[in-house]
Formats: sequence, C-alpha cells, structure tokens
Amino acid sequence: MIILMMVAIGAAIGGFTNSLAIKMLFRPYQALYIGRYRLPFTPGLIPKRREELAVQLGQMVVNHLITKEGLQQKLAQSHFKNELVKWAQSEVSKQLETDKSINDLASDLLKQDNFNEKFDEKLKTFIQDRVRGKFDRLKEKPIKSLITEPVNRRIESYIPDTTKFIQNRMVDFVISAEGKRQLKQLIDEFLAGRGMLGNMLNMFLGNESLIDKVQAELIKILKKDTVAHMMERILVKEWHTLKERPLAEFIDLFKLREVQGKAVEWTVEQLDTKTLFSKPVSEFIHPYRPKIERELIPEIVDRSLGWVGTHMEKIMEKLQLSELVRQQVGTFSVQRLEEMVLSISRRELKMITYLGALLGGIIGFIQGLMVYFMT
Repeated sequence: MIILMMVAIGAAIGGFTNSLAIKMLFRPYQALYIGRYRLPFTPGLIPKRREELAVQLGQMVVNHLITKEGLQQKLAQSHFKNELVKWAQSEVSKQLETDKSINDLASDLLKQDNFNEKFDEKLKTFIQDRVRGKFDRLKEKPIKSLITEPVNRRIESYIPDTTKFIQNRMVDFVISAEGKRQLKQLIDEFLAGRGMLGNMLNMFLGNESLIDKVQAELIKILKKDTVAHMMERILVKEWHTLKERPLAEFIDLFKLREVQGKAVEWTVEQLDTKTLFSKPVSEFIHPYRPKIERELIPEIVDRSLGWVGTHMEKIMEKLQLSELVRQQVGTFSVQRLEEMVLSISRRELKMITYLGALLGGIIGFIQGLMVYFMT
C-alpha cells in the first residue's frame, strides 16, 4: 500500500513539475510585482527573452535555413527551372490571347486615354531631339569626317566619267539651235560694245558667217583632251575643297533644320498609329507566339535565374532577411508564439509531461521499496 501511494505521489509530482516547466516557458506573459518587487521567474522564459529570440531566429534563418548557397542550388535545379518555365508560359499565353488593343491596355494599365496620339507626340519629340542633337554635334565637323574612304574613292572614280558627260553636254548645247542662238546673242553684244571696230568686223565677215566660224572653233576646243583634263582637275580640286567645308554650311544651305520637322511629321504619319494601336495585341503577336513561348520565355527565365544566382548575396543583403525575421517575431504577441509552438509540438510536450509522471512513478516505486525493506 505504501509503495502504491509513493508511486502515485511521485508520478503526480513528476507530471506536474514537467507540465509546470513547459507552461513557464510562456507564462506568465507579463512580469508580476508585489509592491515594487518583481516576482522571480516572471515573466516566462520566452516573453522575457523574446527580443533575443527574435535576433537568434533571424540569424538562424540567414545562416542555416535560407542561405545563399541553398538558394543558388535551388535556382540551378532543372526541375525548378522547368516548373518556372511552364508557369511563365502559361501566364504569358493568357496575356497573349487578349482581345484588347494597345490603346485599351494603355488605358487600363497606364490610365492613358488616346494613347496613340500621345505616342505620336512623344515619338516626334524624341526623333527631333535626336536629329537636332546630331546636327549640333556634326555642324562644326568637315564633310569629309562623314564620308568613309570607300565612298570617297567611289566618288573620285566617277569624276572622269562626270567630266566626259559635262564635255559632251557642252558640245551638244553649242551644236543645238538654242546654243547657236545664245552664241549669236553673245557675239552681237561683244561687237556692239566695240563701236566702229565691231561694225567693220560684222560688215566684212557677215554675222551668220562669224557665228558659224566661232561655233565650229568652239566645238573643236570643247572636244580637245586638254579641255577634258582641265575640267577634271577643276572637279577634283572642287571636290577636295568641298570636303573641307563644315557641315553647317550645307545644313543652312539646304535648310535642313526646317525640313527636319516636316520630315519627322511625315514619317510618324506613315506609321498610322491610330489604326495600329486599335488592333488586338494578339493579332500582332500571333505570328511570333510559338517563338515567344518555346524560345524567348525559356531564354528569359534561364538568364533571369542566372542573374539572380550571381547576385544572390547582394540581393539577400538588400532584403535584410535577418532583420525582417527579427521585426516579424518582435511583433508577435506571446499568446501567438505559444499557439505556434504548441500547434507544432503539442503531442511531444504531452509526452514530456507523461515521461515526467513515469519517471516520478519509478522514483516513488524505488523509494517505496527502500522504505518497505528498511522497516
């Protein structure tokens, strides 16, 4: 009877003390005072050490759970990549099937109505700024800086042919009726300016005869190779001189700055963005959809994962995971922490209580035997 009583008492004490120790991990939630003296063991261990626990949990997560190496290994797994590619393909496919136009998407996502008109204005401004900037950078440079050596050689190779063309056109003009008329007018003006001498020459030679002779001699002169060589040298010299002139002269000469605005407007109008942006996006994407889904998306996913893996350390530093965990744990109420721990280990904590009762019972049994034999 004594042995059974001591076993019961030991089991009760062992179970009670273990249960009390477990509860003292969390309770009391707040420190208890008698007057100005705080009672020992209040608050419970976890409420008392909550800040330290939050810091340790944050460090444990970063150093042992969510590590740079672990995340890099996860990102490098082919299974993870394949799952991510499938998910991206599914999401992109949904977006590509939309019947909405670019104007509709701009209205929904960017809150921009009449997007095509604003796009046209932005595009005009962008092109004009780029062209204006290009003009400003090049206007002081000589023309030769814009001409490549192959282009320069090709232009110079055309000079002899150009000389021959000009020479032939001049001969054709002198032979023509218009050329003869112009030549007659020049001779008449020349003789009229010479007074009596001019009248005498005109009287002795005859006007028509003089024109025919001058015309024939002029044709002979124009057909000479020396004239062709002279013209070719002049063209070569003028070309070299032209290359040294600043581009600003030609910009002003051809009024390129004024033409620029009209050219930009005409170019943008040819795009017809009003019609273009009113068509469904799926209509634009349809020819390229297989390539996007089979090639582009896997390539983007692979490159993105590679970039994230390479910069994982910096990303984790920017995220400050340990500080994030500390802040989150610090905001938990003690009741919530208790519920979280108990929800995970309630069965194990009960087993600890039962183990305490078992050990207490065994100790009580041993004490009962000792008392029995001693008495």
